[in-house]
Amino acid sequence: MTSIGPIDALIQLAVVLIFALIAIASKSIDKGGFLASVFVGYSILIGGGWEWFAVVATFFTLGVGFTYYKYEYKESLGSAQEKGGARNWPNIIANGGVAAVLGLCELIFGGSIFAIMYLGAMAAAAADTVATEVGLLSHSSPRLITHLRTRVSPGTSGGVTALGFIGSLLASLIIGILALVVGIVDGGVKLIIVALFGGVVGSLGDSLLGADVQRKGYCTVCGKPSEGTIHCGEKVSASSGSRFIDNNIVNLIATAIGAVAGLLIALVLP
Repeated sequence: MTSIGPIDALIQLAVVLIFALIAIASKSIDKGGFLASVFVGYSILIGGGWEWFAVVATFFTLGVGFTYYKYEYKESLGSAQEKGGARNWPNIIANGGVAAVLGLCELIFGGSIFAIMYLGAMAAAAADTVATEVGLLSHSSPRLITHLRTRVSPGTSGGVTALGFIGSLLASLIIGILALVVGIVDGGVKLIIVALFGGVVGSLGDSLLGADVQRKGYCTVCGKPSEGTIHCGEKVSASSGSRFIDNNIVNLIATAIGAVAGLLIALVLP
């Protein structure tokens, strides 16, 4: 169990609030995203400390940076992050909800198991986000992960590219190296392997769920695929998948997969 004094708790809350205010001022999150980011960030910081917070802050920076990179081009494809790239509360919970729960578990119970799972979850979130944003820039059409001979439009759920896969590896590697440098838990170079495995497995899990389970639709105005319910100001027409499972739920499951994968590879490694 982690012990923290009231002064330290208030300082940590102030840091999280400042971080969230900067994010909303830069239009990286919306008003609902502000509250969600405070909950996620504070749960992680108060449970795992500054080492854990450094990892989630890096993930957020990576995600925002790659989202804004060539945003206009992605927008022309009809696959750019909505609201000019600003994250809303479902998106923040989808990517950071599992990490927040693990932070609270670390606060209450303690133990390296939660740190390892946290690393896997954060690597999965980073890998999936970067893979998506980088993959949209690929000159080759994505292929459906469940039928690799089938080419799909950019932005289609379950579509993968070589460039996107490289992006997922890079993002996982960055999270792993950072975890090693700040020392979120003892483990040495093993932490990088945990991040790589958790990140890639979580990202692939996201693609598989996106291909077969996630709700899919197309815009009745522009005809482009859409993961949301509104596109071009009109309601998206559903085409396949479960209407109850959207991209945010898939992302949440993917981070949980990354957490479990990270733990499993950590148990196997010497």
